[in-house]
Amino acid sequence: MFDVVMPKMGESITEGTILEWKKKVGESINKDETLLEISTDKVDSEIPSPATGTVVEIIAQVNDTIPVGDVIARIGATGEKVDSPPEKTEDVADETSEPQPEPNSNPEIPLIADIPPVHTQKDEVISSQKRFYSPLVKSIAKEEGITQPELDSIQGTGRNGRVNKSDMLNFIANRGDKIAPVMGESPIVQQTPPPTSPQKPKQLAMSDEVEPMSRMRKRIAEHMVQSLQTSAHVYTVVEADVTNLVNIRSENKENFKAKSGVNLTYTPMLLDACIRVIQEFPLMNASLDGDNIVHHRNINMGVAVALPDDNLIVPVIHSSEEKNFLGLARSVSDLAGRARENKLTPDEIFGSTFTVTNPGVFGGLFGMGIINQPNVGILSIGSFQKRPVVKETEYGDTIVVRSMVYLTLSYDHRIIDGAYGTKFLARLVEIIEQYNSDKIQN
Repeated sequence: MFDVVMPKMGESITEGTILEWKKKVGESINKDETLLEISTDKVDSEIPSPATGTVVEIIAQVNDTIPVGDVIARIGATGEKVDSPPEKTEDVADETSEPQPEPNSNPEIPLIADIPPVHTQKDEVISSQKRFYSPLVKSIAKEEGITQPELDSIQGTGRNGRVNKSDMLNFIANRGDKIAPVMGESPIVQQTPPPTSPQKPKQLAMSDEVEPMSRMRKRIAEHMVQSLQTSAHVYTVVEADVTNLVNIRSENKENFKAKSGVNLTYTPMLLDACIRVIQEFPLMNASLDGDNIVHHRNINMGVAVALPDDNLIVPVIHSSEEKNFLGLARSVSDLAGRARENKLTPDEIFGSTFTVTNPGVFGGLFGMGIINQPNVGILSIGSFQKRPVVKETEYGDTIVVRSMVYLTLSYDHRIIDGAYGTKFLARLVEIIEQYNSDKIQN
């Protein structure tokens, strides 16, 4: 018998989510043949079988998130017989009369165990530790984002007051009508007689179309909300003259492509300038660990990449300060290309210490990015636009046409104050406006 464990897909990966089992219990499999597909944050990976034999047990189910190293399946010898589990209907667990488990002694106890008890109008305590929920009910709760207090508040119509599938569907259909409890208070459960038939869900307009969020979209949403709840966001905007960058690219793009095989873009120029400024303002490369400020030795530059399906991913150029201009250009091109083809490894999207995003390539004048946790700063680059600008000359002020860009720094006010953030941007403008082509030509 061979135990299949959740693999460690990267140094920073601690868990994975089961997306699909490619083999069923009882089926044969060869070593290195794909056994399942897992998701780690925004990267999906196919996992090969570590042995040849027969799949005798699948422990982790689709959508389960399992820690690295935990057993998720077992593979026996080729041709080994598999005991078929007894067939179950959807509501078997809801309609049986099993004895109630003792507190903290049953694996079916809900994950959230420290929530306060929920009281009915008759002061009857419904404890999440004393109430049994079938796997089907828990699966519906997980899919619909039903919290433990909400689940505990549902009045069950099954045997012994258990919550069944019909109760869950009724709750979901009428969820928006329930009055949210005051923060810090337990919600009051309204006593209503058991419904004689399932209530119909709310009707949508004929023109409405409902689309479930993809796994990646859910991850992005969770990450963005968590960032706003974690960091005190502050924004500072400056304007930079990038006419010299435009001229440098125009004069060198053909020769650079011929020598390196990589297209010359503005991104590595701006990353190079940003790296130089971070070295002068190292607090922008730090992170918070509780009450401690962690000063990172290397600058791991995250670069936001828009994907063909309109999602976003942030691959990381690790130790970017050690790369010359050509190294940065090749890294940007390689990571962006493989990101769009879903070929990044999990380690390549973890470990950033600062992030750059560029809504300007889509025409955005400027952006106000949400900090990519656990970074304390993200630089948003707007579109390059030609416009009349007043310049001082030895003959007095004059109006000239220049290529200009807005740069927006979002930073965590818990450790970065306005003065530090603004000085960082001012220095970045100086380096960008004085940028020369020496690094590109060498």
